Amino acid sequence: MKQKIIMTLNYTHPEQASCNILVHLLIIAFLIPIPVLGDDVKQNNYPDQVYPEYATGFSVDYHEGYKVVTVKKPWRGSNESFTYVLVKKGMKPPQLGIGEEIITIPSEKFVSLSSTHFPYLPILGVTSSLKGVINKNTVYTPEVISLIQDGKVIDVSGGGSGMTAGINLEVLIDLNPDLVMTYATGLPEYDAHPKLQEAGIPVVLNSEYMEENPLGRAEWIKFMSVFFDREREANAYFEKIKKEYLSHVDSVNSLNVTRPTVFLNNNWQGTWHMAGGNSYVAKLLKDAGADYLWSDETTTGSIPLDFEFVYEKTLHAHYCLNPGTAMNFKDLLGEDARYSEFDAFKSKKIYNNNARVNAEGGNDYWESGVAHPETILKDLIKIFHPEIVSEHNFVYYRHME
Repeated sequence: MKQKIIMTLNYTHPEQASCNILVHLLIIAFLIPIPVLGDDVKQNNYPDQVYPEYATGFSVDYHEGYKVVTVKKPWRGSNESFTYVLVKKGMKPPQLGIGEEIITIPSEKFVSLSSTHFPYLPILGVTSSLKGVINKNTVYTPEVISLIQDGKVIDVSGGGSGMTAGINLEVLIDLNPDLVMTYATGLPEYDAHPKLQEAGIPVVLNSEYMEENPLGRAEWIKFMSVFFDREREANAYFEKIKKEYLSHVDSVNSLNVTRPTVFLNNNWQGTWHMAGGNSYVAKLLKDAGADYLWSDETTTGSIPLDFEFVYEKTLHAHYCLNPGTAMNFKDLLGEDARYSEFDAFKSKKIYNNNARVNAEGGNDYWESGVAHPETILKDLIKIFHPEIVSEHNFVYYRHME
């Protein structure tokens, strides 16, 4: 119930009137409720915050003393989401909701089960936090290789196939990590996170591979940054590569030329897998000024096709990209002599993304390339419209001979 306050003012002298007015103003001031600090003010505990602009697979919410991170699309076709409550060391965690997990931050004993995480560590300035990897011989990031060689990073690989069997759980438990980051496919026989959770190991899913936009994939640096309190570094890096990427797109769009046609990959054991028209690869090709012959397909995954269908559609295409592990035309013809009939083969317009591969087959296109879509884009523009980036030298791509 609201109370009505009636104040009667009866002033006989100016001095008395001034005094009474001051008293009444003070009374009114005490009666006016003072607003309680809401989340907008509480968020000032985190002056540097991240919010996805292109990525659709995660969100970050800031609260007083903790952060809430949600992975929305952990794998293709999933209706699940995973929520992590990030609490600073020594702080009391909030009451958890159903399915939420506590992760203590900043991480100081980090284990990564995907090479796509490695290039972000030096960018964020937290490479020394890395303590464990899987398949150390395929690592390409120099800073991580250095830690492995110095014995500061341990290989937690097992002897089996699949992510679960491929992890030495005993070694991982002895390492006592405060955070393990991995990915998931939705296949129980392959995914590692359920086993790690059973063992009491803090594990987080990173699903950057689900993003359909190259900038969206790179933006997962923001996701990683929240576990190390390095949001400022993540924002600065992403703004830099975003600006460069979009600048190159503008240059391509200003061209008044016919876009060259292109197709992807190669025939492997009777099936030719073509990237869907809504995939991040198709987006890269469009941004680089190419006419991808499967751009009208709405899928984000790969499309299995037979050789004859691809042959008929691509025989006269201008370019072919990413033909498997082939290093030269001889390798391609060794796989299938019919490649020689394609116009792209005849005109020697075949390029592969294996310019940076180590002795064990680790391809940096799938490692640092995830963090550098602007560089991949420049490589592609160099292929299709070299006049725009005449000073650029290939980084991830190479012209096949």
